Amino acid sequence: MPQNSSLIPGPRIPPLSPEQFTPEQAELIGDWKNLVFSRVLVRRPDMYRIFLPYIEKVIADTKLPPRDRQIIVLRTLAAAKDIYELHHHKVISVKTGMSEAEIEAAASGVGLVGFDRTLADVAEELLRDQVISDATWAALATRYSEEQLMEVVFLSGCYVTMAMLTKTFGMPLEDEAENARINALREYT
Repeated sequence: MPQNSSLIPGPRIPPLSPEQFTPEQAELIGDWKNLVFSRVLVRRPDMYRIFLPYIEKVIADTKLPPRDRQIIVLRTLAAAKDIYELHHHKVISVKTGMSEAEIEAAASGVGLVGFDRTLADVAEELLRDQVISDATWAALATRYSEEQLMEVVFLSGCYVTMAMLTKTFGMPLEDEAENARINALREYT
């Protein structure tokens, strides 16, 4: 399996194989047994129970338009130099209707205009300064409710945390067969 980071020579915390799961871990992971992220985090069932519902809330149960959400996530992950989650979110972005060119522009932040540029600015400002500038906040507020404005921060913060986890733990990418099984489970855009 390809490595997540060239800085980490191998997994620091290796993913459990499904045969190693305790009954509690197997129940927590359910059908997501092919996802390396789940197989690493489930080593701490207490944290898994807290963190996975948070991820689900900001991704599958979001108040943000899916395309907008993905621009923020892609730019956050790319700016944080994450490989593992960026790989997964490029696939998710295709499901939202984004073209390959739009996905690459969102990840790199290059060539974005209008509100797409504002969304990339959100990701960059939150990662760099841990605050959204007044100008960017005002631009967001032209389209978003107070609830959505708050969610932008929750979303970006979640993916900065995920980048820290995947990079520090040295999570390897799944192989093609595992990716196919994972993608079949994704019902959200």
